[in-house]
Formats: sequence, C-alpha cells, structure tokens
Amino acid sequence: MGDALPISIAEGGVEVLRKLLLRALNENQRLILQSINGKHRSLNALLEELSRKERKPLSTLKLNARILKELGLIDYGTKENPRPVTLTEEGKLILRILGGDGFE
Repeated sequence: MGDALPISIAEGGVEVLRKLLLRALNENQRLILQSINGKHRSLNALLEELSRKERKPLSTLKLNARILKELGLIDYGTKENPRPVTLTEEGKLILRILGGDGFE
C-alpha cells in the first residue's frame, strides 16, 4: 500500500483541484507556500520577513506554518536546531496546481 499510485487528471481536472485548494488553504497558508525559496535560514526568518512585509501577526503565520507542516506540505527544523524551511514534494505539487500548471 506504500506504492505511489499514478495520477491521471482529465482536461479541466487541474482547475477543479485548484479551486478546491483555494478554498481549503487560507490566504496565509498560500502566502507561506509561495514565499519558500530556499533563501531563509529558518522558518522564523521567513515568517518575520512576511510579517513585516505583509503586516500580518507573527503568531498567525506561525500557526499556519505549523498546519502546513502537519499537512506534510513544508518541513523545517526546531527552535533548538533550525534549518531552512523547504517545500516537500507534496508542497511543490500543491504550488504547481495553485499556479494553474497542467500535467503532461
């Protein structure tokens, strides 16, 4: 059961998935996903920058980042052992769908 299943999406299916994701993920979660670019040394560095730039409470962004990690869309270290925040393969797929990209 651990084997990956092939995904086949009919024409228009990506748009349906995109609409579902736009409803399922809130604005803050989408903002975090779209801002991960490998340039931040830790999650806190990314969220502090977003908080300043977007004028959003840091605590709200931290909660949404934790949700994204629980969903398996992002990964990051701990407070004691920080490491750059990264998108998981699933997170990359979600961003691709949100961007409206099709599948070959």
